[in-house]
Amino acid sequence: MVGGGAVRVGYRSGTPAGRWGRFELTVHADGEARLDHRDPAGARAWSGRIEPAVWRRLVEALDPSGFADVEPGPIPPDSALRELAVEPGGTLTVGWNATVPPALGTAFRILDALVRQVSGGALRSTADALPPVVHRRVPELRRRATSAGAAAFGAVGGRPAYAILDGDGDGAVFSGHDRTALSTGGQAPPRAAALTNGDGDLLATAGDDGVIRVYDSRTGRPLHARAGHGGPVTAVAAAAFAGRRVVLSAGDDGDVRMWDAETADDLGSVSLGDAGVTGLCHARVAGRALVCAGADDGVIRVWSADDRDVIGTLRGHSGRVGALAVDGDLLASGGADGTVRLWELPGGRELHALTGHDDSVTGVALTRAGDRTLVGSCSLDGTVRTWDARTGEPLAAWPARSGWLAAIAFSGTDDGPAVVTAATDGGVRLWAALTGDPIAVLADGPAPSAVVCGRRLVAAGHKDGSLRLWSDGTLARTIPASGGAVTAIAFGLGGLICGTDDGAVRVHDLGGGEEVRTLTPHTAPVFALAFAGDLLVSGGADAAVRTWDARSGVPRARLLGHTGPVAAVATGDAGGRTVLASAGYDRVVRTWDAASGRPLLALHGHLAPVYALAFGGGLLASAGYDGVVRVWDAATGARVASLTGDHGPVRTLCFSGEVLAAAGGDGAVRLWRLPSGDPAGAAEVAGTPLAAAFIDGRLQVAGERGLTTVDL
Repeated sequence: MVGGGAVRVGYRSGTPAGRWGRFELTVHADGEARLDHRDPAGARAWSGRIEPAVWRRLVEALDPSGFADVEPGPIPPDSALRELAVEPGGTLTVGWNATVPPALGTAFRILDALVRQVSGGALRSTADALPPVVHRRVPELRRRATSAGAAAFGAVGGRPAYAILDGDGDGAVFSGHDRTALSTGGQAPPRAAALTNGDGDLLATAGDDGVIRVYDSRTGRPLHARAGHGGPVTAVAAAAFAGRRVVLSAGDDGDVRMWDAETADDLGSVSLGDAGVTGLCHARVAGRALVCAGADDGVIRVWSADDRDVIGTLRGHSGRVGALAVDGDLLASGGADGTVRLWELPGGRELHALTGHDDSVTGVALTRAGDRTLVGSCSLDGTVRTWDARTGEPLAAWPARSGWLAAIAFSGTDDGPAVVTAATDGGVRLWAALTGDPIAVLADGPAPSAVVCGRRLVAAGHKDGSLRLWSDGTLARTIPASGGAVTAIAFGLGGLICGTDDGAVRVHDLGGGEEVRTLTPHTAPVFALAFAGDLLVSGGADAAVRTWDARSGVPRARLLGHTGPVAAVATGDAGGRTVLASAGYDRVVRTWDAASGRPLLALHGHLAPVYALAFGGGLLASAGYDGVVRVWDAATGARVASLTGDHGPVRTLCFSGEVLAAAGGDGAVRLWRLPSGDPAGAAEVAGTPLAAAFIDGRLQVAGERGLTTVDL
């Protein structure tokens, strides 16, 4: 038997040079989990703690699976493998899509979800079919930068210019004999920079902190910076402060952020320090706007939304706070200790501690029902419970007949109050709140992760990133996936607000389901920047391409299609219009109409991550990790040339008429004439090339050691 004596489970898959890299997850019986990941960009690692229920269910699945005796069967060459090691117990290696016993399939689903959750959504090679079960997640090893700093060519005051930043974010903008010192304020480390080529005189920088900063390139004066959550969004809410419509969002980075719902302006944040935020709600009590946040440390903090003064610190839970809900002056909280606690606002006097659950509470909800208030809760023990909130009297308790319970909400029906539950088996179910009798199954599809109810509306967010909306029990709308898995959801401000595990906060129109705006910028390292007129284009590790108003920082569009980190962006002309190009770790080169954001081309052929793009003469060049440069017709996508070399990864590309230059990480610079692909010369530069451009007929290469002129 595995379960009686298992002390550690290991789970591995992939290769360091593969599309998703290689991960190795180790889970211990005491709840400790560690995840290591390596890909062409380097290595990174995370640690965290898992819910006790997860270890129990994992070993319960392994016990009857006979995993050590499973015949792996023939494995096709180059197919993805998954490796399972249980100590003590044995090992197993199977193809990723191999047929396995049902119990073993359950174990793999649990491990897949842990990979996604321990990484905070950063690793997307596995599916997540569990509610949040990983807590106190810590990045132990941050990915090392692929280059020591960043550089860019452009113009300042109408003259050719270049900027170089070192690994600490310090550097300068050079134009002729003028030098403007620059410091990005501790950005660690910068990975990308861009200078405007025409009017505007702007410099943009970005890096591992996910913040995009824009400066006046003539003076070095900062103009604006865009920041967001550094990990999954754990809760969202809508409110109105001082006449302004505001969206609140919280993350496991410990921050509660405020956004202007109309302009998407960042209105600031409140930090809970190292305690990840696990629940969030807004209340108006005695004329005061309050924000309540629960955290991993078991404490609930209440502060004034207007002046951010802390009003109360509510202590009572012996473990993390798993969920919050508010109704008037009543606050409900559910914890990892299995209790539901009721508090009176604004002071936070505890009214009741409601017991009955045998495991962590994953959701709580409050509603008015006639002359009383009801509280409902769901738990990892698989049960749903309701109480009279004022007296603490239990009303009903029942098994949910589902998988892992992820969320709960109250809804109204003609026959009285109802409870809506979401479980990771795909079920969204409706129950009579006072008896627990089943009423209806609203959905039986992709795994839901969050639910919210209005007067006659029910909305669910799903692990596949999609949203579903029901009106009076009938499915009214399905909103397709638009980024990461939905982790939090709320009605407000005339729309549907959702947070995702990639750190994005989106607002959708309730009428048509359209994405009205995305409030957050990139929430992972930003690898690439480019200007296109009044647009700033960015690409990041969150697999998104974003466009911004270059001077104000107001977001314009979020372009989705890549399935891995975006490592390169470029802008140019194709077929008489301005086009954006993007590429990265999914090895696909994509182009977009700059004005509308409409996708144009998806170019396949690269066998390794793409690090560099360049437009010139109606052509688009792309290159990366394997050193191969591919050239395409920018308007049609037709292949023009494939240029090979043996100088390692290509870091930067640039055109001058029919000549294309490629600079590699080892300092080698190669040139070809197009469209023939004939070699046109080669040279070496000192240090790692970060950017290159042809200026006045001469090739200039900016690197960590300064500027080098290459004589052709």
